[in-house]
Amino acid sequence: MKVESDSFGWAINHLITLSDSDLFPRPIELDVVSELGEDAITFLSNLDLAQVTPGPSRRFIVPKDNLSYRIATQLDPLDSIFLAAIIYEYGDLLEQKRRPKHENRVFSYRFSPDNSGHFYDSAFSWNLFWNKCFEKSKDYPYTVILDISDFYNQIYHHSLENQLIECVLPNQVLKWIMNLLKGITAQVSRGIPVGPHSVHLLAEISINPVDNSLVSRGIEFCRYVDDIIIFCDSEIEARTIILQVADILDKQQRLVLQNQKTKILERDKFQEYCSEMIEDRPINDLEENILNILKKYSGGNPYQTVYLSDISENDLKQFNEASINKILSDYLSQEKPDYIRLRWFIRRLSQVGHPSGIKYCVDYFDKLTPTISEICQYFVSVSNFSDSEWSEVGNRLIQLLGNEIIKSNEYFQMSIYSLFNRKIELNHLDKFLRSYRNISALFQREIIITAYKNDATDWVRELKEHFPLMDIWSKRSFLIACSILPKEERKFLINQISCDNKLDELIIKWAKNQS
Repeated sequence: MKVESDSFGWAINHLITLSDSDLFPRPIELDVVSELGEDAITFLSNLDLAQVTPGPSRRFIVPKDNLSYRIATQLDPLDSIFLAAIIYEYGDLLEQKRRPKHENRVFSYRFSPDNSGHFYDSAFSWNLFWNKCFEKSKDYPYTVILDISDFYNQIYHHSLENQLIECVLPNQVLKWIMNLLKGITAQVSRGIPVGPHSVHLLAEISINPVDNSLVSRGIEFCRYVDDIIIFCDSEIEARTIILQVADILDKQQRLVLQNQKTKILERDKFQEYCSEMIEDRPINDLEENILNILKKYSGGNPYQTVYLSDISENDLKQFNEASINKILSDYLSQEKPDYIRLRWFIRRLSQVGHPSGIKYCVDYFDKLTPTISEICQYFVSVSNFSDSEWSEVGNRLIQLLGNEIIKSNEYFQMSIYSLFNRKIELNHLDKFLRSYRNISALFQREIIITAYKNDATDWVRELKEHFPLMDIWSKRSFLIACSILPKEERKFLINQISCDNKLDELIIKWAKNQS
């Protein structure tokens, strides 16, 4: 069983454009595969799925807000390519089994891939969900707000497998997906990875039986991922339906509702709640201007990535450092800073990946600590667009690596380390090279990539004796870094290395051919 070459072409474009996740820097291996172009697509499309054993993923504790967190996963890059290609090729089969769009019930991740690399229909967004909820609530005096607890991590593999069988996925494709999930969850039959864009459709098809059960019982509802809004004619009906939904979730997948997020609201209160979800509350005219620009290019979807290359020159000028600094400083100057709104604004900066707020976030990090997760995701999102004096920021970022909160969390550290290999203007390579022996393999990989990006040929050469001791992610970064060695030395060294998997074969092919 093989995956079509067109599917790989689309998947690679998707991963280069949107990365494998909004949470992590794009793995350098994906750039290598993209540079190989048709050679890589031909190689991948000739592989039988049975030849492709899922590789080791990376797991991180990623804070969601000030105190709560989630476990996020970055797939092995080859797995990211195969999963994206599979979902692209067979996603229509899954989408056809879901509740139809015209019902205006299920709004999350409606499969509709486009040529720019997006998987999902941008018209079915968070804002549309809440607007429809607002409209429907006009006909009902009561509304129930429900939230499924830890949804992605609690999805039952057997339930998902049954749904994929009903979607008539080829057996080898189904087997590969389930092997991937079992490997990520260490053979535990629950949970799908949080992070990869391609996984969202799997989550949606897994909960499709719940949607169908609600419809068959005549329950009027709207759903966006794990948020379920139900419309009722009385408070008694509302309380009864909460119990019914809890029973459906338990019988379908042993899922449970979050008690603290369960609410029954009268019409006026619910409509106020909807408005809070939809409306922006900018702190000043500068923020209002920035948010209006983002709405223009994202269609009002706060989860839609906005490409800097798509923004007009005049609009791009509005993201200047002075304006962003003024917005951030106005939030912090409040007697009691509204950190919820501030986190929201920093997420909008991440949505576009413009670096104009980086220096302020670094300089005032101590005051911005309640937004630390958003700041680190902002670090990850920053594109190659440069309008800042990055060399000024580098030393402060290194100091942040010594911060107790940053040191407590690998995701925070990784977001900073990775900045140095995506922004070589940050400099300070010498400090990283001196620290290489004393840090974990996770960050050693980032330093190897930084050395490669800075053409530190002699230092890369000195690593060859340590290659056998590296983990697989660091080994691949070393193979890529070898491309800067003199041609004959590089070929001799690479020829001594055995390939651990199919991705290694591609990287070695690329490294040998570098001029």
